[in-house]
Parts: sequence; structure tokens; C-alpha cells
Amino acid sequence: MSPSPHNHLFDSRGSPVSLGKKVGSGGEGDVYEIAPHRKDVLAKIYHKPLSAERQEKLRVMVSGCNEELKEFAAWPLDLLHNGRNGPVCGFIMPRITDCEPIHRVYGPSHRKESFPNADWKFLVRTAKNLAAAFYIIHKYGYVVGDVNEGNILVTKKACVRLIDCDSFQVQAHNKTYFCEVGVAQFTPPELQKSKDFKMLRSQNHDNFGLAILIFLLLFMGRHPFSGVYKGNDDMPIERAIAEHRFAFGRNAAQKAMAPPPNAVGLSVVPGEIASLFEQAFTESGIQSWGRPSANDWWNLLDALEKRLKKCPTESMHTFYSGLAACPWCGLENSSGILLFLSADTISRIDIASEWQKVLAIKPPGPIPEINPRNYRCMPAPFPPGVARAVRLGKIRQASQVLLLAASAVIVLALFANGQGFSRPDDLLSLVPAAIAGLLFVIPGRDKAERKQRKKSFEDARYSWQLWEKKWKAEAGDAEFTAQLSALTHAKQRYEAIEQEYRNALSALQRTSKERQEKKFLENCHLDACSSPRLTENRRAALRSFGIETAADIDPHRIQTIPGFDAALAHELVSWRKQQEGRFVFDEEKRASASDIQGLIHTFQPKIRPAEREILGGIEKLYAIQQRILKNRGKFQPIIEKSARDLAQAHANLSAVTLAGKLF
Repeated sequence: MSPSPHNHLFDSRGSPVSLGKKVGSGGEGDVYEIAPHRKDVLAKIYHKPLSAERQEKLRVMVSGCNEELKEFAAWPLDLLHNGRNGPVCGFIMPRITDCEPIHRVYGPSHRKESFPNADWKFLVRTAKNLAAAFYIIHKYGYVVGDVNEGNILVTKKACVRLIDCDSFQVQAHNKTYFCEVGVAQFTPPELQKSKDFKMLRSQNHDNFGLAILIFLLLFMGRHPFSGVYKGNDDMPIERAIAEHRFAFGRNAAQKAMAPPPNAVGLSVVPGEIASLFEQAFTESGIQSWGRPSANDWWNLLDALEKRLKKCPTESMHTFYSGLAACPWCGLENSSGILLFLSADTISRIDIASEWQKVLAIKPPGPIPEINPRNYRCMPAPFPPGVARAVRLGKIRQASQVLLLAASAVIVLALFANGQGFSRPDDLLSLVPAAIAGLLFVIPGRDKAERKQRKKSFEDARYSWQLWEKKWKAEAGDAEFTAQLSALTHAKQRYEAIEQEYRNALSALQRTSKERQEKKFLENCHLDACSSPRLTENRRAALRSFGIETAADIDPHRIQTIPGFDAALAHELVSWRKQQEGRFVFDEEKRASASDIQGLIHTFQPKIRPAEREILGGIEKLYAIQQRILKNRGKFQPIIEKSARDLAQAHANLSAVTLAGKLF
């Protein structure tokens, strides 16, 4: 970066200040390093001359600076003047390093890049520290005013730092120095319709923006006023805020709002915190001091942090201990989005160890065979006086069979001779059949017994059919076998992804020399080539065709450029080879940490669903095995009794008929 054009800068003591490199730029000014050897502070220089009121505001802020403010904010430490005792043109502030904007913390995609080791506990701690920062600002009577995601930074340890402090609202000596900017998505409803942000702000207004940011942190980047609107017109966030349409609130349905898809509700936080959100986002918050203060938030978030527990399935999941199950597992499963990421490995399970758990679950085996035919039962004795009737009934049945057979033989003989029923005497052949019919019509004394035993048999058969179906469905091993097969396929998918990762990592290691060399050549600019034929015009032509470094040099590409012949192309290729000769391969840098982390970020979202399927599938397999064994112990006596009852009913029926019905 080029050095600053600003000269003749002096601090409030009249000492000259020299600026170094520009390290940032904004709408109002640029930020520079201070030379030499001032690594702990930076200088902000405004683009335009400041009004007397803005200069006075900065003087008030510098005079009010203390250790607490410096801990949480890039607070103005000293003024910078254009010339000794000249007008204020900027200020010196603490240098904040190793930070990221807060939106890179609460958004899952950005968080996995910038804070790969962050879990929900990290988000809760960030929210708590954010509340602490607001508490300190409010403690000294200041108002942030322009609360938004752009002026809040977060460190790797979840510490929070506020920047752009010169935009804060300041009151001193009965005068108010207004905050003249704002962002609609963080502006409270009572200010939404204001056309000019230059107005008196209150800490209660800040508390609305603070609650928005805390909600974004705890609920994975979901804005509390961005949901599913059930009306026909548009519902932008600004309008939803103005109309108090809190999409996650208890009265959201009355406001025609609902949470967006794949979002958790207020149930993931303790009821006390849910109540603070209701208080911050509903109509009652407009009243003076109606919204929760920064101290209110800090107290409850500190208590929540102490009540977090780790998910038994996913080590990177932490959640409120008052919940029965991990909400993040459910959200990841339903949305397919990986919410939290580990930066050190693609997998958190030992597949060999987990598969030993599968092998340790003994299959229940085929269902024990239970069949009524395997039971030999004696018929139940007949009541007194019925035995003789039953014997006579069997004789009657036998007689009926014989008479019907005799009649059939005679009739067949008549038709075989071609005679048929040509004579009246031939009709006598039907007499045996008539007698058999008469015996069938005339009931015997055994009829009631036979009817009762037949009904008992049919009832026993119906009961057996029901129990047999239940026995096979709930005590058979089909469900266990299907779940074991599903687990086997999940293991194969897991191993395939793991192998794909190992192959990619191996390729990364193999190509490390080529990548190091390419990076080296990319730093060899053509400006360093001293060929007399490479005039400035030809260098410009090369740049126009995208050839700026040794890495870009290719003879075929060069010869397509007007004015470049084979000889010049050969000369440039020779220069590239000279640079290649200077390259030294670093064995210790076969694959950089960033390269490996890039692979991890690519493969983790693939392997995590397979991990969850395996871990959940093992639990399910064990539960199925236990249920089958339990059902076998529970139902076997019942099914055996049903089989015996059917066998007994069959034997009883057989005693009153010539041939009992089969099962």
C-alpha cells in the first residue's frame, strides 16, 4: 500500500506524527499505521474538513477515555491536527488485531471459514461479551446509536470490540453530539419511519439493536423479524420491525408470521432468555427502559453458559442442558446444513471401533417355529349320554356315505349300458341316496355337541391366525436384518468418502512441489527480465494478454501476440527456465495447513451425515434386537398356548366327525 499523502500532522501535545501504510478505508476517512514502531495504535484521517461541532465531539471523547472503554472499543486516544494547533483532522485509536466482523461468527458458512472451531458455547460467550461491551458504553453515558453488524468485531477467543466509535452519541456540558447514521435492520420500530438519523437516541434504542445481534448469534444468523409472512403483500424486515412482527414470538401467528424453514425456535434457550426477546421485540419495549438492558442480557447469558452440555452424538454440538435432546443434530438432519465444523479432521468417529459395537450386537436369529400340528392332543371327553349318540352319529355318517356310493354305482351302471332311466323300476336306484338324505335331515342327539365343538375350533383358528401374524411381525428377525443391511451400506459410503479424502490428501502431497514452484514463479515478475528486446511496449502487450510473471510464460501463447516471433518467445522461455533453476523445494511444506483445512472443509459436509447415520443406526440396531428378544419372551407363552388351543379344538372336533377340518 502506498504511504499517506498527509503531512504536517501533530498530536494534541504538539508532537509531529508520521503516517505509515494505509490499512483501511471507509466512507468518512482512511486508517493508517503510525510510523515508526507504533504497532499498538492506528490513525484515522478524515477525507473532508470537520465542522467545529465534530471537532469538539472528538475532544470530549478523548477527554473521557479510560481503561474500560479502551478494553472494549477502538476509542479515540488522542487528536490529530493539521499543523501544530491546527484544526482536528483525525484521531489516534487502539489497534485491534486478529478480529473478524460479527456476521462471520453467527452465519454458519462464514463461521466455518473464519471460526472453524467455534461451537454454540462460543456463540453464547460472544453474545455475553457483546452485552458487556454495551454495558460499558452505557455505563459512561454514551449511546452507540448506529448499532449494526459492521461496527462490531470478534476475536478468536470470543472477545468483542466496537469500532467507528466517533459515530457514537455523546452528551457533555448540556450539549448532545448526535449519531447521524443508522442501519434499518437494527433500528427500533419507533425510529423506523424517521427520515433523518440526526435525532436524540436513548440507551433503550441501543437495547433493541443489541437484542437483534444476540438473537442472530444464538439462532444461527436468523433475523428475528425475517420469517414467513402469510399475507399477500411484501414484508421487508424494516416494515416487520415497525409493525412488531417478531417471527419467532408467541404471538407470531396473530401477526401473520412464522419462523422461516430450517430454523430452531425460542425453545432452544431457557424461558428467561426467551422472555427477554419477547420484551425486546414487542410493543412494550417502546416504553422508556422497556427493553432488557445490557446488564440483563449479561446475567442470563452468563447463567446459560454455565448450563451448557455436550451432545453425546456430536462433540461439536453444545446446547442448553434443560433440553431433552440436541437441537443442532435435528436441525442438521432436517436441513442438510453442517452448522459447526472442526478444523483438525474430517471425521470424529473410529469406524473400526464403532463397527465392533455392531458385531457385538448378537443377531436374534430365526424366529422359533411354533405350529399347532406339533401338538398331539386327546379329544375332550363327552358329557354323559352324548358318547352313545356320537357313536351312532358316526355310524349314521358312515351309512350315508355307503348309501350314496351304492346309489352312484347303480346309476353309473345304468348309463353305461345305455339304458338310463328308461323304465320305472330304474328309479329304485335312487332309493339309497334318498335314505342317505333322510339320515342327514333327521338330527341325532350329537348335533349340539358337534356344533359347539365346531365353533370352538373356528374361534381357536381365528385367534391363532392373529397371534401367528403378530408373532412373525414383532418377534421375527426381518427388521434386524434390514437395519444391519442399512448399516453395512452406510459403512461402505463412509469408507468410500474417507478413501476419497485420503486420495485427495495424497494428491495434495504429491503435487506440493509443483504448487510451490508455481507459487514461486508467480512471484517472478516480467519487470525483472532484462532482455533488451523486451521493450516497455512489448511488456504492456504481454500484460494485455495476461502474461505478467514467469508462471504465465508459454511459447504458444506468446507467439499469438502481434509483434512476438519465435525467437523472442524462446528468449522468454529461457528466462522462465532460469527462474525455475532458482527454485528450492521445501520438504517441510509438502502441504500447508490451509491446503489441508480446505480439504477438510470440502469433505466434512459429506462424511458427517454418514457418521450420524452410523451412530444412530447402531443405537437403532441394538434397540431392535432388544425389542425382538423382549417380544419373544413376552409373546412365546401366548403363541404356544394359542397353538395348543387350536390343536385341542381340532382334536375335539375330530371326535364328533369322520374327518376333522385341517388348520
